[in-house]
Amino acid sequence: MLRQFKGKFLLKSESLLEEFIWLNLNKLLKINPLKRQYIVNNKNRTDILGITKEGSLAIIELKKKGDKGSIDQLIRYKKNLLKYSSQSSMLSEVDFKRDFVLIAIAGHFSPQVKEYASNKLPEVLLLTYEIQKAQNDEYSLILRKHNDKIYSRVKIDIIEDSLFDSLPSFLQGYLIDTPQHRTPIVSIIKQILSFSSDIKFETSSNYNSNGDIEKSLLFAKYNKKGGIINNKVCAEFSYYYNSKNKKDRLTLRLYLPTVELSIRGIKRHKLIDSITIITDDFVSVNQLIDNNTVISKARQVSLRYPLKTAEIDEIYSSFEDYYINYRKYMKSRQSLRPINRSDFTLVKKVVQMTLEDWSVR
Repeated sequence: MLRQFKGKFLLKSESLLEEFIWLNLNKLLKINPLKRQYIVNNKNRTDILGITKEGSLAIIELKKKGDKGSIDQLIRYKKNLLKYSSQSSMLSEVDFKRDFVLIAIAGHFSPQVKEYASNKLPEVLLLTYEIQKAQNDEYSLILRKHNDKIYSRVKIDIIEDSLFDSLPSFLQGYLIDTPQHRTPIVSIIKQILSFSSDIKFETSSNYNSNGDIEKSLLFAKYNKKGGIINNKVCAEFSYYYNSKNKKDRLTLRLYLPTVELSIRGIKRHKLIDSITIITDDFVSVNQLIDNNTVISKARQVSLRYPLKTAEIDEIYSSFEDYYINYRKYMKSRQSLRPINRSDFTLVKKVVQMTLEDWSVR
């Protein structure tokens, strides 16, 4: 999570710096968070947009190393936001009659960059950052002005763990912001990765024009070209940030055999599909939801899971009952241990049965 540069500790990635600044925006800069990765004119994407208590729009650009590019980006973002976003409902809180607040944050700004900023964008606030560790093992993120005076300081969580360090920054940021979920989620990830050396993870991101953010961490077996091998996805952590109510959500989905409900003709097809774990603490399972659950509620269709083998011909009204019997009677599942309803009560138990199922697919 940390690296050394010019005798001080910095964060390893620009995206992780963004997570920390976003989580502590008001404490560090007296600015309220507004949007992350906001797309301007379908071309430019700002790091962070905030709003001051007076209603001024704040544009914050973050870099591992502060070069001239960060200044050029702020100039371009300011121009485009003035031109295209003054009528945007996404920025309705902003008073566009007020001057923008422009801030660049990096681990270091050279004298040449400082001079360039002074000439091209004199109103910009250049801040360097560093991570300091106190004798009591507490960490602080410190912002400094150009004269090296401390601008602001906030205590932060730094996790010194190799697995945590390998996770994508969006998940690191979530776990830092919700420490009550950290232990169970890290434990689930360890459970998945330790089950088989064939399981790797990849991340994906999606940013829409409304400022919403979707990111995922997908666990699967990949081929040499980086493609997912058919039916070899086992789990996914899905992160969603809603810009309208400024809330984030992390969801765990597990991939298990089920049937697809087709409204036309009420036909059902076997497939491997995601089962969403509804949980408050990533320990206990409140409910399992698949696409059939959503369709049955929306279309007022009875929830049914047909299972037909040489030994059985039944229709079940819940995924749990369907999968208990599917695992019991399907020939390809004969090498797996029997399960019962109690296996669906804890997240780690459902993860374990998913990994076992994944191993025979």
